[in-house]
Amino acid sequence: MAAIRVASPDALYQLATTGWRAFSSDPVMRWFFPDDDDYNANGQVVFRRVLRRGLALNTVWTTDDAVAFARWTPPGRPEPEVDDEPRTDPAWRVSRFLAFRANSEANTPPEPHWYLNMIATHPDWQRRGLGAELMTQVFDIAGAAGLGCYLETESEENVAYYRRHGFEVRTEWDLATDDEHDRSQGPHQWGMWRSPR
Repeated sequence: MAAIRVASPDALYQLATTGWRAFSSDPVMRWFFPDDDDYNANGQVVFRRVLRRGLALNTVWTTDDAVAFARWTPPGRPEPEVDDEPRTDPAWRVSRFLAFRANSEANTPPEPHWYLNMIATHPDWQRRGLGAELMTQVFDIAGAAGLGCYLETESEENVAYYRRHGFEVRTEWDLATDDEHDRSQGPHQWGMWRSPR
């Protein structure tokens, strides 16, 4: 079994690289970055932004070598203030980020819960049980407090994976923007809930 610990801020860039590699074919990430060159040049910024907030909350669990991580948000979904690097996203990508956020908020369960914002394993280390070990850290915390866990995912393969870990589909929706300049249809998403145990 891998050694699991709460990640420290100095692991930010290594963790972002892990996420960037793990999500290189993820349907939502590629909706944000459909062009390979764009993803390769700019995709890691998204992971650094997500991870900075989790690191500020001390809710990123990782392996000692940072080849896998789970970024959780505690109940109430606090938003810490962090210093983010400047971004120059085109307007169409901003509209997709906003559409993703709006759909996520619309499908957020009303019950207090831990939110699995992102889980990633570097492709060279996948299928070794690291994701399960990482999730267990918060399953135990949530269960002890009588709280459920929630996540969103965008592939049937992932739905089956998370079902094996106690999640069940609660909601489904299709991502799309209402921007008149970008009517792109995004991927289908599933909101999944794991009851406390």
